[in-house]
Amino acid sequence: MINPNPPVKKILALSLILVFTGIAVHAFRPYSDGAEAKTCWMTVSSLKTGQAYYMELAADGAMVTRTETRKTIVTKRGKIPAQLAKDFFREIENSDAITSQSPRENKLVFYKGEILKISAYINGELKRVEYPLTNFGEAFSHAFGEVKKASEKMAVENKLKGFLVTEPIEGAALAEFQVKISKEGESKIIETYDIQKMPPLLKAIKQPHRLIALENGAEVKKIQTFISMRGLYGLRNLFYLPSTRGNFKCQILDAAK
Repeated sequence: MINPNPPVKKILALSLILVFTGIAVHAFRPYSDGAEAKTCWMTVSSLKTGQAYYMELAADGAMVTRTETRKTIVTKRGKIPAQLAKDFFREIENSDAITSQSPRENKLVFYKGEILKISAYINGELKRVEYPLTNFGEAFSHAFGEVKKASEKMAVENKLKGFLVTEPIEGAALAEFQVKISKEGESKIIETYDIQKMPPLLKAIKQPHRLIALENGAEVKKIQTFISMRGLYGLRNLFYLPSTRGNFKCQILDAAK
């Protein structure tokens, strides 16, 4: 028979277990509640130096950076002051280059300076724009500089195995891709249901150009097994995904070199 009035000590013990379990779960969350919904990611690249700087920032200050030069790759993860993140998101929302419904014509043919490609949620819609960094305005550039300066204090990430990143294939690139796979035989469309079994891949195609962390070798191997089993066109670290959500070029990138 179940005791309708369990001892107070047992109730207290159970409460403490729940409390400490809750703390442990919270400690391993990469972002605080609601921060994931307000996240931006961007790449600054320079044709002149060959350097590419990736930065991802959440509303609570959680941050990831990856700097790639011709010889090295360095990844950092950590947290910057939330106020700096708040200031930067304010400048994103105030930037005409990002929020404009009719983007200005973007001529980059002869431009040799730094190019900023940024993805951010504006009024619930994921937008991506590409302009010279100077086009975003002085206030934006200042806020960006402050965030970047704060990120330099973060520790170098040595345990992360790599990243998964996707890029939608559209227009002429899509036509070229279709010609390539037609030579290889039939290419099956992968259902979203099957992609859901691979959380990093699902997240990557929902948020293109974002570097999705692959924490260990097992996660990388799981994706490579998926490539092989599905007969996807490409290689172990560069493959193409024809899916019910669209067509994507997918890459597994190193976290360090």
